[in-house]
Amino acid sequence: MREDHEELILRNPAYLACLLWSLARSFADKGDGRSPNLTHMVIGTSMLFHAASVEKIYAMKMESGLLKALSDVPELIAGVQPRLEAALPACMQALQVGVAARIIGREGGEGLPIFPALGTNLPKALRDVQADTGHGVAAARRLGAWFAREDLATVRSRMGVRF
Repeated sequence: MREDHEELILRNPAYLACLLWSLARSFADKGDGRSPNLTHMVIGTSMLFHAASVEKIYAMKMESGLLKALSDVPELIAGVQPRLEAALPACMQALQVGVAARIIGREGGEGLPIFPALGTNLPKALRDVQADTGHGVAAARRLGAWFAREDLATVRSRMGVRF
């Protein structure tokens, strides 16, 4: 894990867009084709923005689930509300980059927009090939799978966040 993890995400919306694509792809794969909405993406960004959370999520198994992750590592949600609020601008910027680059779709509907991952793989030029950023991609995939298994109200409640 890079020492400048948070700065990397803050200064590189394309990298965060790739992480959010991974979250959305995993969400669709584990959620019967459903896509995450804006709330999932913002919560995911708040977790991916925090290097300590990324390391802990990366170390867990995909099958663990959000409840097990939070009960095993309760510090994952320590300070999550301020992190969520701080991560919102970076999340919005990354989603804009992802939509413009056509790796993430934006679909309206009732309530908040949803953001499906476009394609089954990122374009070759965007694939994560560096070992020092692989933890972020793995953590994003786990979050996507965990979020897909629970309804949004449950995710929000377990994470202790308000919108």
